[in-house]
Amino acid sequence: MENETKISSSINRKRNFTFVFLTGLILLTLAFALFSSRKPDKKINEISSSMKSIAAPDFLVRAFPDTDWSKADQSLTDALNGGPGKDGIPALNEPKFDTLDTWKQAGDVNAIVIQDGDNTKVYPYNILVWHEIINDTVGGVPIAVTFCPLCGSAVVYDRRLPDGVSTFGVSGALVESNMIMYDRLSETLWQQSTGRALAGKYFGQELTRISFQLLTIDGVREKYPHARVVSERTGYFRDYSRNPYGSYDTNEDFIFHPSMQDVRYPAKTIFVVFTIDDTSISVPWLSFRSDEVYTTEVNGQKIMLQKKDGELVVLDAQNKNIPFYFEMWFSWAVRHQQDGRVFDPSKQ
Repeated sequence: MENETKISSSINRKRNFTFVFLTGLILLTLAFALFSSRKPDKKINEISSSMKSIAAPDFLVRAFPDTDWSKADQSLTDALNGGPGKDGIPALNEPKFDTLDTWKQAGDVNAIVIQDGDNTKVYPYNILVWHEIINDTVGGVPIAVTFCPLCGSAVVYDRRLPDGVSTFGVSGALVESNMIMYDRLSETLWQQSTGRALAGKYFGQELTRISFQLLTIDGVREKYPHARVVSERTGYFRDYSRNPYGSYDTNEDFIFHPSMQDVRYPAKTIFVVFTIDDTSISVPWLSFRSDEVYTTEVNGQKIMLQKKDGELVVLDAQNKNIPFYFEMWFSWAVRHQQDGRVFDPSKQ
């Protein structure tokens, strides 16, 4: 019995040491991002792209030697090193799922919800904030569930590329506080919020968005009691009860300041975003009144929007579903000053 007690005590000490060590490592990573990476890497590589010569940060070129850098977007000139590096934030592949009755965290945690017939899958923010990308399959369709904590951008994409199905990973780089993803098939770099390829084989192409809803876990319980939620049994040692970014999404501070700020709305207000032709439309998420039907016209097309029981529907003139995603105001505004339009239901 005495030996068992000593062994148990030793195991606990090792676990405590591991937890303290990993927590310290995470804090050091965030500190590095905060204090060391606010400015672009001074070492740059001049790259002649199909558009024009760009200055790509050295850290990005070194991290992706297999990327076709002959095709690159000018925005990469201002790419920042987020700190953890390529795959330093580990994406999840083929995640495990649990029933809702196993959920241990608060009921107000937001979650990306995807339905396939009678099957409902739930990807909660407390998991996504640590991993940012979950590669999964829903209804036979390979998808990437993506979330960027620094700009609140939640988007789901089809993982099928012209040359095959790929998983996606976190590059470690940011543009205007938005994650740059990469596909493991070609190491093309993709803007997470827009799904547009910034450099590589698929330069200039866009990923296909997948429809989803954004609900709290309590909302999921009420509407989809038989839904399955991504398990905390991820294979990684993370405290999924804690947000490593603290109160970032509710305060006025930035870790990486945007190049400009549109002051029409508070910077971190969450907007619903969808695209009609080449026009990006943003709508304040909390401005919808429940059950009310809103209509607007974009490029000569009539668009209908309705939020009911916490879920949003966006339809075109042919009553076809228009996929949308979510993003903080500052992040959308900094990219869409030229091609963007705001529709505010509270002002209708």
